[in-house]
Amino acid sequence: MRNSLILAALAADAVPAAGFRDVKELTNDLGGSINSALLTGADGEHYVVRQGSTDAAALDLATEVAALRQINKLELPFKLSGVLGESRAPGQRPAVVFEYVYGKPVDLGRLRAGDQLADSIGAALAALHNLDAEKLREAGFPEFSPTETVNQRLNELDRLAGTGKIPKVLLDRWSEALENVSLFRFTPTVVNSNLSSNNVLELDGAVSGILGWSGIKIGDPAEDFSWLASHADQELMDAVRFAYLATRKVIDPNLSQRAHLYSEMHSARWLQHGLNIGDEMIVQEGLAMLNLLVDEVASGDVPALAAGTFARQGGSFIEAQEDSEPELDVVQDPHVAVYADDATREIELPEKTDDELF
Repeated sequence: MRNSLILAALAADAVPAAGFRDVKELTNDLGGSINSALLTGADGEHYVVRQGSTDAAALDLATEVAALRQINKLELPFKLSGVLGESRAPGQRPAVVFEYVYGKPVDLGRLRAGDQLADSIGAALAALHNLDAEKLREAGFPEFSPTETVNQRLNELDRLAGTGKIPKVLLDRWSEALENVSLFRFTPTVVNSNLSSNNVLELDGAVSGILGWSGIKIGDPAEDFSWLASHADQELMDAVRFAYLATRKVIDPNLSQRAHLYSEMHSARWLQHGLNIGDEMIVQEGLAMLNLLVDEVASGDVPALAAGTFARQGGSFIEAQEDSEPELDVVQDPHVAVYADDATREIELPEKTDDELF
C-alpha cells in the first residue's frame, strides 16, 4: 500500500485538477516491472498511474506514452488510454497518469465463431491495420520489411535452439516455414505487436479498448493475430479474419499461417524467458506447452505452416502452389520487436470506497 500512496502523490502532482481522493493497489501475475495504482477522481472517474521499476520498464512506458499521444489523434472504433500527465520525484523514474479504459479481458475459451464479439475483434484489427503508416513513419516509429521480419525470426530461432530445450521437430518445423519466401509476402502495416487476451478488452459484446502500446510499429499484421492462433480454434480464427476483410481490402492469403508460426514460437520464447530469469516454474510451463505442441504436430491437429490461398475448404484455408501468390510491394525498416511486460495487463475495477483517502 505504501508504494500505491507514493504513486498517488506523484499522480496528484502530475494532474492536480483531478482531485484524486482514493487509491487502490493494482497487482498482476505477469512478472513484469511496472508498478501501478488505480485512482478515483473527485468526479468519480477512474485513472491509472504507472511507473517503471527498472530502466527498461521506464523506457517501455515512455514508448507507450509517445505511441498513445500519436495514435490518439487517429480514428479507431475502440478506446485508447489518454495520457493526462506525468511527474517524478528526485532520483525516481517518471510516473505517468492515464485515463482508465473500462472493460474485461476477452475470454477466448468462451468465444465462438458466430459471436458478435468475434466480428468486433475483426473490425478492431482492421481499423488498426488501416491506420496511415506514413504518419507513424514520420513520427519515428520503428518499421521493418518482410525480409527483415524473417531475419529477425531466424535470429530468434538460433537463440531458442541454443537453449538445448526445444524439441527438434519444432525447430525443423519453424525453420522450414521461415525459409518459405512465399509465406512472407505481406504489406507492412501499423501493428500493436503485443496483443493478448489480457489487453484486448470487451464490453457488451464488443471490443471496448486495447491496452499496451509499447510495441507499436510498422510490420507484419499477422503478429496481431497470433494471440487468436494460440487458441487452436480455426473456425474462430476464420470468423475474425472474414470480419477483418470486410474493411481491410489487402491480399494476404498467408496471414493465418504466419500467425500460427508466431504463436508457436512464443511458447518457446516463454521457456527462454524462464531460463533467463531463473524461474523454474516458467521453464516447466514452457516445456509443457512445447511437448503438447509436439503431440499436436504428430497427430496433425495443428495447421501446416505452408503458403496457401484465401479460399475455404472444409472450414479452413487450403494450400496452394507458390507461384499462385501475388507479389506485394514491401518497405524496408530497421526495427527489432520488443517483449511485452505487465504494462499490457488489463486491470479489474474494484468497488469504489472512501476508506483509503490520501
